[in-house]
Amino acid sequence: MWTGHGPTRLRVAAVVVGVLAAGAATLPWGPRGSAALVCVAQLTAVAVLAGAHHRDDEGASWRWWSAAVALLSVSPVVDLVTGTTQGRFLGFTVLAVIPLVYAALVRWNRYRTYVSDPGDWLNGFSAVLALTAAGLLAQRWFGLLPAGWPELRVQLSLAIFASLVILLGTAVTVCAIGGLLRDPRSWVVMAVLAGLAVVSATMRGTAHDLQRGQTAWTLASLAVALVSTVPPRCRPVPATSQAPAVGALVVLAVAVGALAADGRDQGWAPTAYASIAVLGISVRMVRLVRELAHLAETREQALTDELTGAGNRRALLRALDAVAATRRAAALLLLDVDRFKEVNDRQGHHAGDELLRRVVTGARTALPPEAVLTRIGGDEFAVLLPGHDECGAARVGRAVHDAVVRGADIGLSVGVGSVPAGTVDPDRLLRQADTAMYTAKTAGGGVSVYDSELDAQVRDRARLATDVRELLTAGEQRRDREVVLHYQPQLDVASGRVVGVEALVRWQHPERGLLPPLVFLGLVEEQGLMEALTVHVLRRAVREAAGWSHAGAPLRVSVNLSASSLAHPDLLPVVDGVLAAGGLAPGRLVLEVTETTLMADPDRALAVARALTRRGVQLSIDDYGTGYSSLAYLTDLPATELKLDRAFTARVLAEPRTAQIVEATVALAHRLGLRVVAEGVEDEDTRAVLGGLDVDESQGYLHSRPLPPQDFTRWLAARPDPAQVVGAEPREV
Repeated sequence: MWTGHGPTRLRVAAVVVGVLAAGAATLPWGPRGSAALVCVAQLTAVAVLAGAHHRDDEGASWRWWSAAVALLSVSPVVDLVTGTTQGRFLGFTVLAVIPLVYAALVRWNRYRTYVSDPGDWLNGFSAVLALTAAGLLAQRWFGLLPAGWPELRVQLSLAIFASLVILLGTAVTVCAIGGLLRDPRSWVVMAVLAGLAVVSATMRGTAHDLQRGQTAWTLASLAVALVSTVPPRCRPVPATSQAPAVGALVVLAVAVGALAADGRDQGWAPTAYASIAVLGISVRMVRLVRELAHLAETREQALTDELTGAGNRRALLRALDAVAATRRAAALLLLDVDRFKEVNDRQGHHAGDELLRRVVTGARTALPPEAVLTRIGGDEFAVLLPGHDECGAARVGRAVHDAVVRGADIGLSVGVGSVPAGTVDPDRLLRQADTAMYTAKTAGGGVSVYDSELDAQVRDRARLATDVRELLTAGEQRRDREVVLHYQPQLDVASGRVVGVEALVRWQHPERGLLPPLVFLGLVEEQGLMEALTVHVLRRAVREAAGWSHAGAPLRVSVNLSASSLAHPDLLPVVDGVLAAGGLAPGRLVLEVTETTLMADPDRALAVARALTRRGVQLSIDDYGTGYSSLAYLTDLPATELKLDRAFTARVLAEPRTAQIVEATVALAHRLGLRVVAEGVEDEDTRAVLGGLDVDESQGYLHSRPLPPQDFTRWLAARPDPAQVVGAEPREV
């Protein structure tokens, strides 16, 4: 493309001068005078082409044009030097120029593909030979050229004409498949080639014909030079894979036809040309098949997830578009692997990769043949089911869930969305399946079918999940502002003294207000951010407990640990760092774990628990009595505390059997050296009964609701007797 108007005007003026020179060459100046004027015109075209500045994607094409026009200048130069008839050596020069023009044309498609490979000269070469063979047969049958011409001259003339026809066909094909037909330059080039073909077809070898041919080629050179000064007017499009196959078949048909029509009395030339054309186009067909196979493989790879072998997101979108085009009913399953991040964190990415491969293997065993299985995210998969309604899709979803859970030994959440025939909207289908998947995940896994009534709730939950991620991946300042701790006191049942507090996390959402843990902790766990939240809670709780200790109230502080936090490899260094930074004695930190937490990875949990107790940190078994293997963990876990679940404390007054269970549990705990803390104590009568059953400490609304740090400090200071706040040490039994 030109960088300014000045150079453009100069080059256009040069072309005009060249045209005038070419026209003047037709006047009776004598051989040398005419040849000199043709040289001026031809060299003007060379100068304009060589001096042009083109876009990078068209530079190669115009360089080939420049070479062709420069080579074409040989003919008038020879005429000028020898003083012979104008155009005497034009035929041989044109034969040498035609391959260069062909190279320029096939490079004009700026989206170079296997369809218009600039290195593919076999197409053009074979086509010229096939058409020349057909021309020779026509000459023998119809006498198109003068009868007295030598055989070599006939073949040369027909080869030139065939070459020009092939060049014209190549120009039309390249412009059509490359989207260049709206570019006016394309039409000029095609008109030039058509004109040259007409001139070639009408030449009979007279001096006037030779001069006319030389002038035609010179004007063609100037026209191409003028076109080179015009910037592109349209954007080319990628070519398809159909054109080369069609072109090759046409050439093969012409060549085979020439062979079939050639008789014994027709001479050797048509047979030779046609045979070489068949050989050349056969080689081209072999290359084309190989290239198209490679192209198909490349396209397949572009639609395939490299890790699992399932389709990728691009494959899903293409399949959705295809279903939408057919207007068939369709269903979509979205699969999400539960707690996948924990597998990556605990066992490494290689284990996570292997798990994803097992998910795909398991899913394929349960899918119908028409299903399209794709991996669309880290641990998310989609299954498109063309022609399935909601009931059928739900059956497939349950089969996939069971197969994956059984084969991969992992939890799976499956969402099912469906749309009836004639109304397939890919975005709607994706949204429905995504909503259903969130519903399944909220329920702890399994299969969920889209329900429009739950859509608003799920959308709200999805927005809250986004807020959770932003919060826990933001800076420390924002977490300090929005993640707050409330503290509920723990009192010695016998004396009423305050011995500890439990830190309970809350979220001060900027729009929704204060949110309890049940609203957001599940989202934190789902997104693999529990470790970040736990570290923040530990740091805050230790710092605030150390502050109370320095103020004369050395209390224990209890913090809950999730399964992912207990199994995290950085837990021990984090605890060490938090205690050192906060200045709290290890014995005043109590980490609460549930039986569910311990069951997630028992060996790892017990190893971490023992490492924590060696540091002096206390362990508490939370929600005791709600699981199924409590006695085993009492035996193995180096705990110092057992917390009775509120399900027992709430019924201890009304149900004698519950009171007997509590009494036996307390006796067992004391024999094992554990103190017993009763949760959910709401009234004085319950506290009194628990005291009679030898429960050590109580926690609940009887004493105080969970309070912010400042309110808890004031509550502590307002106690009737400050001596009732004592240092909390492990119970000796």
